[in-house]
Amino acid sequence: MRVEAVGEMPRRTGTGGDPAGELGAGLAIKNFLAAIDSDDSLFCVAQPLTGPSADESAGGRVCSGDIVLEFREAENSRNRSLHFLLMEKLIELLKEAGSQETLETTLCLTPGSISGSPSRSPLEPHQKELALWMRLVARGNSPDQAILRWGLGLAHLQQALLFTSRHLRMHLGQAGS
Repeated sequence: MRVEAVGEMPRRTGTGGDPAGELGAGLAIKNFLAAIDSDDSLFCVAQPLTGPSADESAGGRVCSGDIVLEFREAENSRNRSLHFLLMEKLIELLKEAGSQETLETTLCLTPGSISGSPSRSPLEPHQKELALWMRLVARGNSPDQAILRWGLGLAHLQQALLFTSRHLRMHLGQAGS
């Protein structure tokens, strides 16, 4: 998979078509959400995941979808070094997953907002929570193939996020000792 880390998420190119997630990617989305919500994951979904949208300028042969995740724990969401470890590990893992010709992921750290997080301590007024914004793009010879490949790409993201959760837990355990 082609992976790029950016400072600001680029606008989508072309015009977005109808959401394609219900048809071909629904099961992949359900599996992804269940995995992210599991005890194995340090993350939570920060925005609803609706699925990929077809790019009509490419005849529907390209579809993309955005996923925004945050750490479940507010103190982790303010830990910039933890976010950089997250990005580093995801890039390493995703580069080995899937085809660079058909799958692409753009990663971006963006200001986040932890829903239901406890109020900040007056000692930490300038620390900001961060979120991970990922854009997954899949290409196919037909719209159906692009959607199936998007679902496969989402499964690759799921595996990489769960592995990275375990890696970060070990890092947090070592830092706490």
